[in-house]
Amino acid sequence: MNGVLGFCLLLLTFTEGQSQDWPAATARLKVNVLGVAANGGNIHIAIHREATFLQDESALSSVVLSPRGKAEVSGQLEALPHNTYAVAVFQDMNGNDQLDKNALGIPTEPYAFSNNPIVKWRAPTFNDAAVPLNQAEQVISITLKYWKDY
Repeated sequence: MNGVLGFCLLLLTFTEGQSQDWPAATARLKVNVLGVAANGGNIHIAIHREATFLQDESALSSVVLSPRGKAEVSGQLEALPHNTYAVAVFQDMNGNDQLDKNALGIPTEPYAFSNNPIVKWRAPTFNDAAVPLNQAEQVISITLKYWKDY
């Protein structure tokens, strides 16, 4: 019994305070973007947490891709802690680095979200676009559309 108790105390001493030093599990998310306009500009991909979903400048991570005439491009977001996220994508047709909208707030450039929810008359909720990221690598596909095509 004394040996078992000693081993348990040793194990407790070893693990106490050590768990905070272990690196958190991270993942790589590859995003395939389909429906890219051949005559358009760069593709902007942003990943969001629930608390800041669709708030300007709130992306946890982002990447900008140059499609160079391709109808499909892929980008990777690296070192993401395992969690649930939503991905927003748009094609910047005029090169101003933002999703343009008309006076009614309707996007005038191609856009889409993870899970490809139908979002013509409302913005998607976080749950509409939620993607659980709980493995080392994950691949999703998102199809860009103009508002009129939803």
